[in-house]
Formats: sequence, C-alpha cells, structure tokens
Amino acid sequence: MRAVADGERHRRRVWLAGSAGAAAVAVTILAVGWTAVVGVDRHGSVPAVAPATAQASGQAKIVCSVRQLGTPSGQGPKAIVSGADPTGRYIVGRSYQGTKPSTVIWVDGQVHQAPMPGDDPTLRDITSTGAAVGVSFMGDKTAAWYYADGKYTRLAGGEAVANGINERRVIAGAVGKKPAIWRSPGEQPTMLALPGPEWSGQATAIDEDGTVVGEVSKQQGGVRVAAAWQPDGSFQRLPVPAAHGGPADDFTAMAIRDGWVSGWAAYDRGKQRTISGPRWNLRTGAVDSRDGVFESVNAQGWMVEITALVAGDETVQLPALPGFQQEPHAHAYTLSDDGTTIAGQMSTLNGNVDVQPVPVVWTCKR
Repeated sequence: MRAVADGERHRRRVWLAGSAGAAAVAVTILAVGWTAVVGVDRHGSVPAVAPATAQASGQAKIVCSVRQLGTPSGQGPKAIVSGADPTGRYIVGRSYQGTKPSTVIWVDGQVHQAPMPGDDPTLRDITSTGAAVGVSFMGDKTAAWYYADGKYTRLAGGEAVANGINERRVIAGAVGKKPAIWRSPGEQPTMLALPGPEWSGQATAIDEDGTVVGEVSKQQGGVRVAAAWQPDGSFQRLPVPAAHGGPADDFTAMAIRDGWVSGWAAYDRGKQRTISGPRWNLRTGAVDSRDGVFESVNAQGWMVEITALVAGDETVQLPALPGFQQEPHAHAYTLSDDGTTIAGQMSTLNGNVDVQPVPVVWTCKR
C-alpha cells in the first residue's frame, strides 16, 4: 500500500493506496498493524540484473529482467514513472534537478524533456501516439493540461485535474472536485453524473470505448465508493469487494482496460485496517480480490502490484537492480497490454534513501 507525499510546498491530498504521479512512501498494511517504508531520491546508474521467474508450476514460466531508464543530462538519475501507453513504448514521469521536478517522456527507452507549466507538474497518462495529460499548480489551484506535438494546452474548466486519456483523445479527470471528461482537448468539460448534489469525486481512468472509472464520496475526503460511467454517461456503483475480514468500507477504482478494472479496498475494524486489491470485470459484473494494491490492469486482466506481476495464475516477483533492497525494493506502476513491459521506480540503494528513486523498466517474456 502506498501513500503519496512529495514534501513540496503545496498541500496535497494523501491516498492510502496510490495516486497517479508521485511515489514517496510505501506502506504495508498487515492484519496486526502496519509498517511504513519511506523512499526519496537517489543517485547513480545501475546495469540490468539477472531475471526473476514466475512462482507457478505446470506451465511456461514468465521471466522478467530490469534495467534503469536514463534521465536528462545534468539532472542526475532521480526520477519517477507516473504512466504509460498500452503498448509500453511511451512512458511518462518526472525527473528532478535538486528538489524541483520537471516532466519527461521516455520513447523506446530514450528520455525527452517535456516541461509542463506551473509548479509540482505531473504527467498522468499517454496514448500510443504520444498525446499526454497531466496536472500542475498555477498559484494555489490545480490546472489540467493536454500535451501533443511538443505543446501544452490548458484544458477548460478552471481548477481541474486530468488523469487519463484514451486513443480517441477523450480525457477523464475532475473539475472543481467533481468527475468530468473532455470529449476533445479543445472542448469544455462534460460533468459526469453523481448520486446526489452533495457528492464529489473524480474520474481516474478511461477505456477505449469511453467507459470511465473513478470514485465518489458523500463528504469531501470521506469514505470512497468505486464508480463507473458508461459511454452514454450513466452512473453505476461498482460491486463492493471483499477485503480480508469482510466487505470493504472504503474502495476505489484506479485503472481500466478492455473492461477490466483494478483498484484498492480497505476493511476497517476499530484501529485495524486491512487492504486488498479488487479486480472488476465490467462485462460479467464479477469482482474478485487478492492481497496487494494494484496500480494497473491490462487487456488480459493481468495486474501489477508494488513488487510483482500477477498474470492469471502466475505471480512474478520483479527483480531489483544491483544494490537495491529486495523487499520492498520497487514500485511497479504501469503494465503493457501484452504483459512484456512494466515501468516504475526503485528505491533504497544499499540502505541509503537520500538519492532515490530511479526509474526502471522490467521486460517480461515466457
């Protein structure tokens, strides 16, 4: 489980289970309590390492290897990954010069600077043709951005957030803390339906058919409910998943791909909180859960957890770069449709957290 906190001057919402764009604190919730592992930025370049294999029997094994991604010249190796296109060819993130972040795009593993206007910028998603969306602060308010052909365009709507984009360049996010989409980057936002006027929320991701997923809550910062909006705009609450001891009290949808949805769910009893990673199948209405927090899901229903690829019945523990701690050593964040490309970052080199994270790509094959 991951909370998000970059330690920069803007006050930011903290999520118990991930948010696109920043990785700084990894938290593992256990049935008997919780422990936190804090990661910050790191120096140094490290080569690829020996592969890890799937923990499964009676079938062909998935083998994954890892390599470090480059960063812009003069900025050092510190960077995070915040999204990728469905092919894995385009990866978005941000690098750091000192403590100041600047957005970047990796294309076929090569880094390109794409500095977004505003403070605390984050690119959150990108298409297979290189059109990206993200968010920054302009003054004390968020601004949503669309990036294509080397140029940023601010999305209409005032204080807004852009979280996801599909191949048709329909954008999902929020305007004024309410879920919204932009049917094209130059249009005014279309507000999505909510259960009632007192509800708020955000759209976190959008599928190729226009289905949108996200979260809604009756009170700002209150208990969340995972939601989906059909292409015609109709609203539905996603089925309540299980989280260890019972039905989840707080749950959200983080990603969608070809009808598969991944997210996280919490089950609270007194001071004890347990976490599970639900997966919804919008075609059948089914929902299942397993331990972990899953940032991404692909068209096959495969998911990536912080340190593992879950591919059907196979689970692959992702390898670490030399010198990096094995557990927890990584934050895997994106997953390509064919399952061959995973991107994220690694931390805690030789026990030192002063100069991390570094961006990495895992390549997996049978």
